[in-house]
Amino acid sequence: MGHLVIGLGGTGGKVIRALRKQIYAEMRAENPGDVKIAYLYVDSSGEMMAQDDPSWKVLGYSVQLPLGSQLRITGEDLSARLANIDTYAGIKPWIGDRATWGDVLGSVVGAALGGQKRRLGRFLFACKIDQFRKQVQSAVKELQSTGVGEVTFHVVAGLAGGTGSGAIIDALAQLRDLYDDSLRYRIIPYLLLPERHPNPNWDTGNYHSNGYAALLELNALSTTAYKPWDVTGVRGRLTLRDAFNGAYLFGNENENGYQADVDRELPGILADFLYQKIVVASQVGWRSLERMENAENGDGAPETAPGQKVGERSKRFLSFGIKRVAIPEEEIKEYLTLGFARQAIQQLRFNNWQEAVGFVDEARNADYGAFVRQADVLARWLLTEEHVTLSVALLPQDDAGRKWKPITQEWEAVLPTFKSLVRERERSTWLDELAKLCQKRFDEDYRNLGVPTFYRTKLKAKKDMAREIRVQVERELFGDWRTGVRSAAEVGRVVEALIDLLRERQAGVDEALGKLGSAIADCEARLAENLRAWAQMGFLSKSVFGKPDSLLDSHAIYLQELYVRRTRAEAWGFARQLIAEVVTEITELKGIIDGIASTMRDALKKVEAGIDQRLGGAAADDLRGHLIRFYDPALVKSVGRALMTDSAEQRTQTNAVRAALIARLGDNQTFTAFKERVDFSALTDTIETVCARNAQVAHANLVTNARDRILGVSIIERLKERFGTDPQELKAFVSKLVTQAGCFLTMNPLEVNKSAPGIPVGVQTLTAKYIVILPKAPDHALFVEALKQAFRMAQPGDLEFIESEGRENEITMIAIKNLFPVRYVHVLPVLQEKYEYRIAGNPVRARLELHTEGDGKDFPPLFVKSGDEVRKEAVPYLLLADATGLIHDGRTATGAAQLLLVTKDADGFDNDPIVLGASLLEAPDRVDLVALASLRDGVTAALAGAACSGSDARAALQRRILGRIDEMKAATGGDPQNPQYRAFVEGGKAAVRLLKGEAI
Repeated sequence: MGHLVIGLGGTGGKVIRALRKQIYAEMRAENPGDVKIAYLYVDSSGEMMAQDDPSWKVLGYSVQLPLGSQLRITGEDLSARLANIDTYAGIKPWIGDRATWGDVLGSVVGAALGGQKRRLGRFLFACKIDQFRKQVQSAVKELQSTGVGEVTFHVVAGLAGGTGSGAIIDALAQLRDLYDDSLRYRIIPYLLLPERHPNPNWDTGNYHSNGYAALLELNALSTTAYKPWDVTGVRGRLTLRDAFNGAYLFGNENENGYQADVDRELPGILADFLYQKIVVASQVGWRSLERMENAENGDGAPETAPGQKVGERSKRFLSFGIKRVAIPEEEIKEYLTLGFARQAIQQLRFNNWQEAVGFVDEARNADYGAFVRQADVLARWLLTEEHVTLSVALLPQDDAGRKWKPITQEWEAVLPTFKSLVRERERSTWLDELAKLCQKRFDEDYRNLGVPTFYRTKLKAKKDMAREIRVQVERELFGDWRTGVRSAAEVGRVVEALIDLLRERQAGVDEALGKLGSAIADCEARLAENLRAWAQMGFLSKSVFGKPDSLLDSHAIYLQELYVRRTRAEAWGFARQLIAEVVTEITELKGIIDGIASTMRDALKKVEAGIDQRLGGAAADDLRGHLIRFYDPALVKSVGRALMTDSAEQRTQTNAVRAALIARLGDNQTFTAFKERVDFSALTDTIETVCARNAQVAHANLVTNARDRILGVSIIERLKERFGTDPQELKAFVSKLVTQAGCFLTMNPLEVNKSAPGIPVGVQTLTAKYIVILPKAPDHALFVEALKQAFRMAQPGDLEFIESEGRENEITMIAIKNLFPVRYVHVLPVLQEKYEYRIAGNPVRARLELHTEGDGKDFPPLFVKSGDEVRKEAVPYLLLADATGLIHDGRTATGAAQLLLVTKDADGFDNDPIVLGASLLEAPDRVDLVALASLRDGVTAALAGAACSGSDARAALQRRILGRIDEMKAATGGDPQNPQYRAFVEGGKAAVRLLKGEAI
């Protein structure tokens, strides 16, 4: 069998989310093996529809629905549709008064959401009905393509809001219209009733009233009294047989007073029930539930109107309860996973291991300033003085032919050549020629450009050079982080120390240039002295004694020193600007690394918050909740601590985390790429996903003592350890467990035990069945039998045991009640009271908002009429029966006067008279439900006859009624305040409205 889970509105979306999360948590897959499940989430709000919504994640894995399984029912211009309503055949018949709609739409703030207005919710849904049908048909086709023939539609909605409650009628109607075989295509709604005391700001006016109006319509839909208009505009009103097989009603409080949080807990409870129904049931062959949902375990015929066969109150309603006694394996897995995640994050951030503690949340002490000043480090990072002054090439393409020489070597290499050249010239010009060659080299030939032009040209590439330096720094530090040599915090401190060094260099440039200026002046002074010595040489000194060679050599040395310093002065002028660019780049890198560290810090906060939320729950002896955790939290924490302080295991698992994070970067393994590709969500998702696997592997490998194992543990074994030697304690535990279980729907015993016309006598209602799903444990057969016997003693009703494969960590108890009308629901009178109060305030506007069509008056009542209601309803019909001659004078056997109601059957013969007492004043007290039905039918037939047609005839009837009321006044002593008299006055007014064709 295939299953399509349809969520309408926020409640439906939350249940789908909880169900998908549970399936993934149990099976580590979105689809539960051989069971075929599809989903469709319909809502007017996109709050839970974003593909990156973190609330859909289970330890880093998102179970968010694909876009094809979502339907957003907003984006339509509703005002435009209203203005052209004649062109919308599927909406026009039921939409109601356009002027009232102007007020309704005017009250909607922002996007046109359901806004707790049911007809607005229907309007939104109707605008997207074609898309809804297409997506449903597509999902069913996909399910059936896998070989399944039968499909069950699970339709989840809350009845208090506008979207789900407003769309529920048409969703059910359209499903049954598409798939009319109720045996092959079962439709099971799950309907959340409004709680008595909603959270603050949840009730915006219609909260409880919506619930009553929705139940009124659902009951009418089930009895076929409500034939909703086909919102596709194709088929007019839809007459549906078995609009739904059985509808679950549930609230936030179970029969034993346990209250579940509507927003956070209740969706999970229903999801748990759906999981048992869909997944577990398919594994164990749980057929009795399907029979109950189809009302095959009793008389599913509705309660009828008194004396008639017309169904008024459907009995196709059910309730459920679920309680699990479990070793909370998923919660334990999450606790271990988050503990491992905390270790991984702290290793990534600080890499500071302490024995018996693990990786701690603080940095190691180190001298990072000394590190960044090491000559080999500066060389690797292209930050030596030679690099920043371009004494050696910084960019690879700058000196592809490897022709550059460092500044000093450059001038040392050319001066011997220059000396050789000038020696070939006139001796008197040697020094001048040598100086000219050096100046030309400086101005024009140095690296083919001359020194000033070379550095001026290279300034244009300073950003590229700064980026190249950053690349070298980032590559090395990322490599250190990737291999675990350094943590993110340590990398940040290294970069911070580097920035300090660069700023020191910036500050030292002026000093270096000052020293070079002094050195240049010294060189120029020595050269000037050398020139004077040259000028003062005589002929013999120049030509005979070799003095010129020694002066030339010394002059060459001075020129070399001069041009080395002049070149370095240009180089440091360049370096000043390059270092500024490098500071910018490295500061940006520091910001990126700080951002990564901040993201890690935020991830740690999230993980620690998650750890704090695990292993809490109710006390061990508190059996009220739907999940009873049967385990030892202290043992879990002890085992977790042992795993998290195992050095070898933690270094292995944190390496796996780093590898998974780095794998997201592809070939671009840098902090920059990490910041771009690994945001908070990606970081936490990756860490949690890897750590979930790591934690389970570690538990399997390291926890060898069976008593210490906290995963893969049998609940039967644990119960046997606890109660195996004490049968009385086992019985007491099970008895208390069963006592605290119950359906999430409280019944009203006054209604359950009511007897009245139209309620079949001797027909069983409110049938209950209890199911206990146990894991198979053949090794503990005797204890399992004792456990079953304890359940039989605690729950003597219809009890069924189901033994399942797998899920050995839990026992599930499910209670199902069916075959009851809505009137049994304990909260219904409260909802009715709120509904009637809302209607009384502004009838036209309220009825339009609350009902999907019409005003609700034509739907069968949910309650059997009380005596006061019967009396009140009887008065106008008694007055009309009297005026039209249906009431006759008669006599009792003793001769006392009495009034008789005499109506006709279909062939015109008199029916048996109904005795109405001695007078008309007494008659209302003598009318019961059966008599009221006859009275109403007789009056309706009389008014439809020729004798009562026409304005004159109706006016005459009105005069008779007024005359009879005057007689009532006299009979009550002429007191205009007499209650009996006032009842007839109000009844007379209602009778006149009936004469005028108006509703009462």
